[in-house]
Amino acid sequence: MIESIRDYENWRDSLYDSPRPDLEPASEIQEHEVRFYSHDYPADTTLEYTRQGDHAELTLSFSSEDPDMGVEEMVYGGESRESMAELVSDLKGEITGYLDAVDTSSFYEQQGVPVAAAETYGEYSRTALYAFEAILGETEKELQGELSWKPIEPDQADWLYSGSSLQDLERGCVGHLRGDFGKSGGEFWTSWFDHQPGLKTPAIHEEFQHVVNSLRKQDGLLRNFASMSRGCREGLSCDDSFGFKAESPHYTYCLRCTPRRGDYNFYLYAYDKDAQREYALRQARKEPEKPQAAKHRIKKNEMER
Repeated sequence: MIESIRDYENWRDSLYDSPRPDLEPASEIQEHEVRFYSHDYPADTTLEYTRQGDHAELTLSFSSEDPDMGVEEMVYGGESRESMAELVSDLKGEITGYLDAVDTSSFYEQQGVPVAAAETYGEYSRTALYAFEAILGETEKELQGELSWKPIEPDQADWLYSGSSLQDLERGCVGHLRGDFGKSGGEFWTSWFDHQPGLKTPAIHEEFQHVVNSLRKQDGLLRNFASMSRGCREGLSCDDSFGFKAESPHYTYCLRCTPRRGDYNFYLYAYDKDAQREYALRQARKEPEKPQAAKHRIKKNEMER
């Protein structure tokens, strides 16, 4: 019983002296990954995956330029140690199903949209849902080993061509594959050219082969001359060619397609991201140097290296 100031002070001090009960430690994050996607504006859509113990969670956010919309966020998770691929696949299926239904009719019952789905996804803007569907689709492809090919950025268009030795170092250029579809348009003739043989590791050899095989699949950009010609409309127009870009965790691939018979039809360049970072670090440790003049690159009838 507290009867004086001294008793109160002794009681208060005892709270600090007594050991606190053990609290159950929070489980540490075992997995964490963040991906970005450009829907209407650069990097306006984010996907984040975390797993703590049995709890796995996807957090999607879309940042709109409309001040009235602000940032829309969606959280989707499970309690059974779901992998990123499992959550991505499940959520993409739900969003795609919902959009397919509401895009064809405003009557949920007519299209068979569950009331729960309407209540869950109906609170988001259609723009945000399309952005979420897109980043989930790209992530699903990448997790399955399929690269997502996009038009190359205009300021990177020269990555579609052979550069100088200095540019090869800066960009970590491993080499490039040149090829054509023969007279019939259905053949596949290729030649490989090293740019930095030291970067040609078993890892890039295996991944590059997988990239080419993916491009050769049905309706792939390099399936045949007709398939490539159809796909060119989606690329960045560069002179008489069209440019594409795709990225894996460690490599960047730049593909130039020329839908002209009797000429080389494609050039596929591989760039090592780790080599790019290492080169930048080495340069940062050095004194500034005068830039070397880059040799003139030939766009048409490119010379073999």
